Amino acid sequence: MSVKMTDIDNKGLEAAMQGYIENQDKDHLLRLVFALKDARLFVPAMAKKGGFQPYVVKNQAGDMYMPVFTSIKKFPKDEKYQGMLKMQYKQCASMLLDNPTLVQGIALNPYTDSLMLKTQMLELARKVDTHLKEHPPKAYTVKTDDFRMVMRHNVEFHLIPKKLYEEKMDFINSLTEEELCRLYKIPFEQAGQAKIFTYTKDSFDIMELNVREDLNMMQIATPSEFLYKTNCREVYIVWNPQTGRIAYYMIEKGTDPEGKQFLLDVAKDDGTWESLEDAPAEGAVMNRVMELFAQAQEE
Repeated sequence: MSVKMTDIDNKGLEAAMQGYIENQDKDHLLRLVFALKDARLFVPAMAKKGGFQPYVVKNQAGDMYMPVFTSIKKFPKDEKYQGMLKMQYKQCASMLLDNPTLVQGIALNPYTDSLMLKTQMLELARKVDTHLKEHPPKAYTVKTDDFRMVMRHNVEFHLIPKKLYEEKMDFINSLTEEELCRLYKIPFEQAGQAKIFTYTKDSFDIMELNVREDLNMMQIATPSEFLYKTNCREVYIVWNPQTGRIAYYMIEKGTDPEGKQFLLDVAKDDGTWESLEDAPAEGAVMNRVMELFAQAQEE
């Protein structure tokens, strides 16, 4: 496509999709529903009077589906779309469930993974999502380690950067080890699983540096206990006191089988994040983060 777009990181959703494709049992269905409910997706669309209309594709049986993609790399190479929208999964599902048409569901990554979510599946996902909101599970069927991984990922990739970009210096000035511990505990409490939350304020370590007049940095060492793939070993909040510009960088544990790879990511103020590169050696991370922040300010 000719327009440069910011990619969406849906690694958690893509893993849940593969798990469900390989094993369509209750546990994998719950993981998929949980991963879908707050996901943002790419939706091909064409211009229409007053707005845009999503594309529709047909499978070999003649059934019609609305194609959506979890990331740019899932786009078909030779397909030319008039436009591409970023939409919440819930919006996509509502378009089909609340306005009945001949379209029979959503096709997730139709040219690669080809996971078809028929309207019955969309309705089930909506019911499960509603039930989880009204009755937080007291006995979650997903493995405890997987549950901890998802809860921690949500805090590090969503909750903290969201508060940072919304509250800016008020958030930075209020951030302590005790406050971090409280933030990490929130999703466990919301899911009725506070009993498996074992972190304390001593599990975190904050170091603030006044590098120079136009650069301040906060390094946050996150708990080493229960550090799973897609969780952060440490995060960096960087800001320019003179311009008020703020950035949030993460050292994320990769998905390699040996667990040795770490990635350097950046979270953005629009709620998305981007994996930038392999993380440098631990002693070189701070300098690299400062370099990236300086480059971003020049753009």
